[in-house]
Amino acid sequence: MTLPAEVSDDPPQAAAANGASSDNDSSSAPASSAKLSRKLSISEMASASSTRRIVTPKWLSCWLEFPFRIKNNQTGEYVEEATAHAMDYSARGPINQCGGFVGSAMIRLAAVKAMKAGTPTIYGMKPSSVLTVASLIVNISAGVTMPFVGALVDHTDHRKIMGTVSAFIMTVAVAVQIAISEDTWLAVWIFEIIGGYFLIMHQVCTMAYLPDLTHESAEMGHYTARFMMDQYLVQACFTLVIILVSTYWDYVDDGVIASTIATARLSAGIATGIGFVLFTYAWTFLFRKRPKLRSIPEGSNIFTTGFRQIAITTKDVFRKYRALRWFMIALLFSPEAGAGVVLSISVTFLTFYVRMTVTEIAIVSIIMLFCNVPGALISRFMCRKINPLNSFRCAVMINAMVNALIAGTVSGPEKKNLVYPYAAMAGVAFGWMFPSQRTLTVAIIPKGQETEMMGLISFFGQIMGWLPALLFTIMNENGVDMRWSMSLISYFLATSCCLTFMCGSYENAVQLVAHTSDEYLKQYSRNSGVDNFFDEEQIKDENDGTDGSGTNTPPSTEGKEDGVVEMA
Repeated sequence: MTLPAEVSDDPPQAAAANGASSDNDSSSAPASSAKLSRKLSISEMASASSTRRIVTPKWLSCWLEFPFRIKNNQTGEYVEEATAHAMDYSARGPINQCGGFVGSAMIRLAAVKAMKAGTPTIYGMKPSSVLTVASLIVNISAGVTMPFVGALVDHTDHRKIMGTVSAFIMTVAVAVQIAISEDTWLAVWIFEIIGGYFLIMHQVCTMAYLPDLTHESAEMGHYTARFMMDQYLVQACFTLVIILVSTYWDYVDDGVIASTIATARLSAGIATGIGFVLFTYAWTFLFRKRPKLRSIPEGSNIFTTGFRQIAITTKDVFRKYRALRWFMIALLFSPEAGAGVVLSISVTFLTFYVRMTVTEIAIVSIIMLFCNVPGALISRFMCRKINPLNSFRCAVMINAMVNALIAGTVSGPEKKNLVYPYAAMAGVAFGWMFPSQRTLTVAIIPKGQETEMMGLISFFGQIMGWLPALLFTIMNENGVDMRWSMSLISYFLATSCCLTFMCGSYENAVQLVAHTSDEYLKQYSRNSGVDNFFDEEQIKDENDGTDGSGTNTPPSTEGKEDGVVEMA
């Protein structure tokens, strides 16, 4: 295998012109002294150094992989792991949405069960608290264990295995939900909790791959926006199919419970199929293995090392990285849990308070999903225009305001028509918030311990993410108006936005971790066996702001093109 030590600055269409002019320009510098202007990412290096023992069938890649390919917005090249991320996000979309359909069926079946038993509660809780209790269990268990999971993965070479296994268990948990009925709803509820936990674990594993895609903030913003757009479009098409079929069932069957169960089963079946195909392809053919990032000290074992590393990393983050510290504190009140907690609260609110049918809730969902797409485009633009930190702040505040409007004006079933325009506004805000958050996270974390860092961030995102669900459940169990419970989301989001102002300058935060990227690249080269991939003098010269000859050269990222890395 032959790998380039340098990357051309010239776009493909200018190659001939530049080649011609260089022949006539006696002052041009030798190629061997050219400054390394754009370093290849870990993902590009991993693809180049792959043994290709498992090769994608050509006929399969032509029709399955093609819709998910994403060009790098600066080089024009495709990166395999970017395609893998797009497929993974798209598989998770229907699985997330399936939770809404199955959740609506579960709380209705729980209510029927309680009614037949002649009691207002089922297993010690109101039927309307079933979803929020499940969310509570998932978030507490995930928050406590995810940092440890991350530390374990970073001390082994099992990152890809963890991603594959978590995807498999999550898909199986959804498949079991096809069996939902009045007799099996409790078992389905348990598998909903299991699937929710492994969904969070899977997100930690995939997020650990995210910083490897590129070192450039503009490229990362482009990637994350496209990933979310793909997820939203697949999720919206999935929901549209469910709406069309469930509308037919509502027409031929007057039984609300029967049509709700049928809709839940259909959604679980389709989500399982999509998840099986896309997860299998992405994790078999596109995601690459990673060497372990650090070794277990002599005399220690993987478990004690994991806990020790969590303590060391947390201490370092809080001592050295101000922006990351306050960002993680802000996540305590902005549930990334957000997605799961907000979904469980919203479905409960729309089902019991607004009295929406499962079809009406599905229409609300599809409005949100289609509006997520312009939200993702706004995120990509705003990340470039005002930086990812300010973009994230704006999106969080808009989310808070929309939730406040819902709680303040949707006063009952007679106001249900207001939910639809609010769903559009919430869709734009959510579509804006999550890509901005992903881009910000990747930009400000130190490189070289991605899984552990993502586990730690997941810890802060989940450890109090259960609090809105808990407060909602307590208020609901005590008969408090559900509008007040719904308004809790706004208070948490507003608090999160205020805390981000303690992060300081975004530019300073990025500069603070810049050196870790070069160190991680060299470490990856050594651990993966891709030796001499980087010229250490070039990296040193780049950090010193010189071109290798002692002349200061201003950094530039405009118009850069990456060379094509080919297998020998």
